[in-house]
Amino acid sequence: MKKKVYSAMILLSLASPALAAATEDQTEAHGTIEIGGQAVHTNGDKARFQEFRDVDDSIFGAMQLEVQKGAYHFQFDADKVGQDDQSYYLQGGEYGNFKYKFNYSDFTHNYGFDAVSPATGIGTTRLVFPLPATAAATPVSQWSRFDYSVDHKSYGGEFELSLHSPFYVKAGVERREDSGSRPYSAYLRDVATANRGPAEIPEPISTTTDTLNLKAGYLGKNISASLAGMISSFSNDNKFLYYDDLAGAAAVSTTVDRTEAFAPDNDYKKVAADLAWRDLPLKSVLAIDGSYAHLTNSYSTADLNLNGTTWAGASGFTSLNRTTFDGDIDYTSASVALASNPIDKLDTKIYYRYLDRDNKSSIISYDSGNTDNTDRLMSYEKNDTGIDAGYRLPQKTRLEAGYEYLKLNRSTPEGDGIPANSTTDNSVYVGVKNSALDWLTAKVRYKHLKRDSDTINTAETPFYYQDQSRNEWMVGFDLAPVDTLDLGLDYTYKRIDYDASVDSRQDDKRHSVYLDATWRPSKRATLSGFVGYETVKTDTNRVANSTTTNSATLTTSPYSQQNDDDFWSYGLAARVAATEKLTLDFSWQHQRSDGQVDFSNPNFLANTASDDYTKKTLEAKATYAFDPKFKMTLGYLYERFTYEDVNYTGFQYQPVAANQTFYSGLYAAQNYDANVVYVMAAYGF
Repeated sequence: MKKKVYSAMILLSLASPALAAATEDQTEAHGTIEIGGQAVHTNGDKARFQEFRDVDDSIFGAMQLEVQKGAYHFQFDADKVGQDDQSYYLQGGEYGNFKYKFNYSDFTHNYGFDAVSPATGIGTTRLVFPLPATAAATPVSQWSRFDYSVDHKSYGGEFELSLHSPFYVKAGVERREDSGSRPYSAYLRDVATANRGPAEIPEPISTTTDTLNLKAGYLGKNISASLAGMISSFSNDNKFLYYDDLAGAAAVSTTVDRTEAFAPDNDYKKVAADLAWRDLPLKSVLAIDGSYAHLTNSYSTADLNLNGTTWAGASGFTSLNRTTFDGDIDYTSASVALASNPIDKLDTKIYYRYLDRDNKSSIISYDSGNTDNTDRLMSYEKNDTGIDAGYRLPQKTRLEAGYEYLKLNRSTPEGDGIPANSTTDNSVYVGVKNSALDWLTAKVRYKHLKRDSDTINTAETPFYYQDQSRNEWMVGFDLAPVDTLDLGLDYTYKRIDYDASVDSRQDDKRHSVYLDATWRPSKRATLSGFVGYETVKTDTNRVANSTTTNSATLTTSPYSQQNDDDFWSYGLAARVAATEKLTLDFSWQHQRSDGQVDFSNPNFLANTASDDYTKKTLEAKATYAFDPKFKMTLGYLYERFTYEDVNYTGFQYQPVAANQTFYSGLYAAQNYDANVVYVMAAYGF
């Protein structure tokens, strides 16, 4: 709390240079200083309420400052000073000569507060789990408590020098730091009973990314070009997490049973160039760009504790063809686009884009060479070309049409065809927009995509890679029947038919409609509202399928599944100038998601359960302007969230005898309701 109080008060001192500069001749300085406080009361899952924001008891501040003196300029912005999601931005320089900027931002991703675990070593890279019987007999209140949250900080700066010429050079640096812990799924084994089961464990996060950017370019009247380079280095202090099978304190004190590998250190380098040539024949503009990037990393089995001596399961890895994995991926891209206006009413654009991903990482074989990682070393080449055209018809009507061809070739060192060796997309669209009436603008658009895949459509091929046809219709209206009323209506229908699919998703239908309105009954009042509805329906069928693996034949039972998800959102807002000094604001929003599942399998019970949620938000505030420079705001926020998660039905912390599961309670009870009262003073100068 002291940190937040002090940070907010510092804003007052930051304004002093600007106020002093304003007294100098030919110097302009203006800005705003805001200082406030909030009181928060939350029932339920506080982390869910504060997942990407700091909404807790605090004093906070903000500041906007701009100073101008001739060609020199300076700007400083500070937002949510003293809070966990604060940010600062500073830029300045002399027009046509040089520029500089600095930035700092900080925000925390809260996954869950007061999570529990029977393991010791939380927050480190070594966890020790007790025997299931010991954990089950120990009250949950005596388990270790911790928070799942990751803090993200980024800061850096950039300097650009042009010296009043068309040439410029630019250099910038940035650092990102991530720290904390987030949930991770592991697999535990009870040595005494050989029972196995999944478990939730905290992954310790401590990573740093340093980036250097360099760029040189030319900005001419008809030609502009640049050459840029980037070097980025990622460092992970916690590359591995070691944990022990459930074998008791005596056994785990000298052995490490399991190892989880996380992101290794890696280096990324990129060079890019671009060229834009304007004022060509037919009023054309030509744009060309290209880039090359290289990503590398490395780690060895020595780091993973896979020597066959500390974990019995590692014996299958003693026949590795190599003990070090070297990641090595190249990215090459290029594009060219020509935009033209050949005649007064016609504008066109022709483009081509190329991208190649070449994965030259190490091939690791194990289990005496029967298994390897080749199906994970995906390389691909993408060629994308198309044309767009727009033509202005009479009666303020514009016709648009386009065609795109996209070919994506995928490969692995052994040519495995999963998810698909290649896919070819042919898509066309046509649209019409008319604004002949001053009070009405209407638009309609149709798009069709046909995807052809050269792979056999099986359960092993994800449905989105398979042969399919997409048809999409979009219709919209913007109306202003009177000067005080604006209306908008948009409707979209999309259907995807997986033409040749016999063992996966068959059909996907989506509807969405949105209506919004704004009414200004007087100069002092504005009312607005919206209603939105979306629905998604999918059909999936699976036929009986038999596969042979390691001389064992496995047969998958057929099933059918239909999903039906509906989403509603609606809200109202009002702003009323009660007096010349007092302004009242009110807003209310409601979101609701309702799903239905129809699952049928001869070996399982029928299932109709689906996740549903409802979120309601109400906010009201009053702003009083004591004079043009000073105003105060008093506000109130209420938010309520309810979530029905079918995966947590019958949730329990303790392990099940035949299934050694340990969970912290994360996401088991996501419901919350929160009340926030805040007051804020703003001074403008």
